[in-house]
Amino acid sequence: MDSKRPFEIAECRQAAKGLKSSWQDMAGSEALIRALVAERNGDTRLALFWTEVHRALCQENNAF
Repeated sequence: MDSKRPFEIAECRQAAKGLKSSWQDMAGSEALIRALVAERNGDTRLALFWTEVHRALCQENNAF
């Protein structure tokens, strides 16, 4: 994900699938950790991307 360009929802869904296949039930936690690291590094757009990935994971699991 290049944080200098706008991200698309399809990219978030694709990233969610990738995290889910690698991290299984910890995928949501991994997305939030990545968002935290991005924010701490001053990359707000990348942090927003990872929070959208987390949202996509939650929607897949019907958490909302």
